[in-house]
Amino acid sequence: MAVRCGIDLGTTYSSISWFDSYNNRADPIDLDAADGGRILRSVVYYPGPGQAPVVGDAAWNAARQSPDRVIVGIKRAMGSDFKTPDIDGMSYTPAQVSSEILKVLAADAQKYLGEEVKDVVITVPAHFGDNERAETMEAGRLAGLNALQLLSEPQAAALAFAVEKVADIVDKCLLVYDLGGGTFDVTLIRTTLAPGAGNAMDLKVDTLCKDGNAALGGLDWDRALAEIVAEKVQQVHGIDITLDLKNEALLLDNCEKAKRHLSRVGSVSVVADAANHQVEVSVAEFEDRTNDLLLQTQMLLEKVIDDAEKTHGIRRDSIDVMLSGGSSKMPMVKKMITGVLGRAPLEYKNPELLVTIGAAYWAHLLQSTGTVQMAVPTPDGGRQTTTVSMGPAGITEIASEAVGVEVLRPDGPGQWRRSNAVIVPRAAAYERDFKKEFQTTEDDMTEVPIVLYKGDADDLDQCEQLMTFTIGGLPPGRPAGQRIEVTLRYDSSGILRGTAVDLATRKACDIVIDRDKALKATA
Repeated sequence: MAVRCGIDLGTTYSSISWFDSYNNRADPIDLDAADGGRILRSVVYYPGPGQAPVVGDAAWNAARQSPDRVIVGIKRAMGSDFKTPDIDGMSYTPAQVSSEILKVLAADAQKYLGEEVKDVVITVPAHFGDNERAETMEAGRLAGLNALQLLSEPQAAALAFAVEKVADIVDKCLLVYDLGGGTFDVTLIRTTLAPGAGNAMDLKVDTLCKDGNAALGGLDWDRALAEIVAEKVQQVHGIDITLDLKNEALLLDNCEKAKRHLSRVGSVSVVADAANHQVEVSVAEFEDRTNDLLLQTQMLLEKVIDDAEKTHGIRRDSIDVMLSGGSSKMPMVKKMITGVLGRAPLEYKNPELLVTIGAAYWAHLLQSTGTVQMAVPTPDGGRQTTTVSMGPAGITEIASEAVGVEVLRPDGPGQWRRSNAVIVPRAAAYERDFKKEFQTTEDDMTEVPIVLYKGDADDLDQCEQLMTFTIGGLPPGRPAGQRIEVTLRYDSSGILRGTAVDLATRKACDIVIDRDKALKATA
């Protein structure tokens, strides 16, 4: 019998959870590849020809001797034309590298559960666009998994928090500050409970507005700390440890551990290299060096709060902030958020596990019979246990990027200019069709090109070309002005799909992005 699981495919660490029906809760799975821990390093080592890739701590340790064979932080390259440097005559796409991580997670989960693990929900940053999400789906396919859906990480975190801490956030606006190892999201979510079928309640988790940075996370704090250590070693010992690439993995590993200690103590000693050179770093030094990183998250936090008021009329004093992601544990984060909102953020015992737990809940709830037992608030201020369901429409997500088509607009007598006509606006709801009608501009067109662009600017130079689709086989001799209808939508996983139809002949083309061609066109 197969069991559904939720996977947090992270930049620095990954994890997998399942829904334990007997205990009515989602639990992270203990992983063999993580030495019995619940998180797996998202690091892949290619040891040599004919040898299977190694994932996790063993791969990370291999970076000290063979840094050119170890891939770290591949999630940041998702959706791009990046390929790894040549390794034994091969180079690998982000999907291929990520699939190795997924294979280990699924294999360890299957061993732990004693059941087949095939159907999964995989989480992605909320601000991931169509290309990044499609490549994540491809990683799942290459790993032999059936990705039921991609779920945004803040929504997964909010769902886990809603199920386990329902009295704290239901019928409130929750701003999820998700600072992971490699990416940052800030997402405003509304959670609501309403009467459902029978005695059950329906839970909804709706995204209202969001922003983020795919190249900002705990890894950047680690590197900033490594810079401090390298500078101090140079000053104290007269040695430039950055000249030897083999020092990097050891230094970053020790800096990550030191960063955690600096959340509890005033200073920490950091071993810089294999020669055991050590220096002392204080909290003040660390916070001063990383203040610009924290400020970047604050600016995005403030932007989403401002968007919430302008777009939805939600005042900041009605918003609660919830921390998600292991890097949100840093005291500087809590201090900043408290300063912005005038009150401390909500916290979960293990913020680094919220996302994988939420993904497991969603994998379970996607089933027609999937329900959970929750302690729901009562009018008298108490709680009562009730059955809660969600269904496929229980979570709504919005697009992080607009999509349009290239058109010609009048630009003076007999003059035309190429322009972007937006069809799907930014922040459009997933699983909703958006249609626009256009007209051909030339006589005798037997083919009509449909050129898609990502972005909401009118100027095509400020947008990114996605792909060209063609309606072919049209009869010759037709005058200009033939009507073409283009329909686009983001599916439940945030992947763009659509059609273009010549309304007179009903000839059409499907709009499904060919990732390889699209990446080559925009590289």
